[in-house]
Amino acid sequence: MSDFNNPDFAEGLRCQNLGLYPQAFDLFFTIESAGLERTFRKCCEMAWSNQLQERQIDRLFYELDMEVKRKNGLAIFNYALVMQFKKNIPKATELLTLADELNVPDARNALMRILMSPK
Repeated sequence: MSDFNNPDFAEGLRCQNLGLYPQAFDLFFTIESAGLERTFRKCCEMAWSNQLQERQIDRLFYELDMEVKRKNGLAIFNYALVMQFKKNIPKATELLTLADELNVPDARNALMRILMSPK
């Protein structure tokens, strides 16, 4: 089932639009945790939009670290984008390098942008 046809996903979007970020995060996190392809995209988007509380970020990072161990390329890419947003450039670079090695589309471009940006 596509996320757009999932009533929980729709409810998560509604909560997010209303500024009910903890509820939106819980819904998106539950959907991702139960899914076959655990990319945590919406949760990461919320992280780089400053919509998460510290405990939610900790929970997200724990799951993303597990996905790194599983070599889940898309989750690693999303994790890298959050690290870049949080100005943890060494970690973002490490994750983007791994994502590129796993042939994730856009990982190399994102890595090059980091490497070419002025320090």
